[in-house]
Amino acid sequence: MKNETEKMRDLYDQWQMQGISKQAFCNQNGMGYHKFNYWVKKFRHKNVAPVAPTRGFSQVPVQQPDVVEQNQHLLAAISFPSGARIELFGSLDASFIRKLIL
Repeated sequence: MKNETEKMRDLYDQWQMQGISKQAFCNQNGMGYHKFNYWVKKFRHKNVAPVAPTRGFSQVPVQQPDVVEQNQHLLAAISFPSGARIELFGSLDASFIRKLIL
């Protein structure tokens, strides 16, 4: 059986993956905003690490499908101010796109 911290961590992870406001998430899950906000701050504080500026490329793990279709249509293109561009083909999970951007 999960304790309070584990339950709230699961909810925190779900909220991050959904990309919606804390208030909307609380409404969807029938929980108090202030309680959830307390846990969000707690988890963010634990996860804070000094961030060094990075340049260049970062590796993003991708699971290759068993079959690659030859005539896939462009699903989305993300253009960054630096001029870098990411083109996405086929169906993708929103969490994957979030990992590419953040």
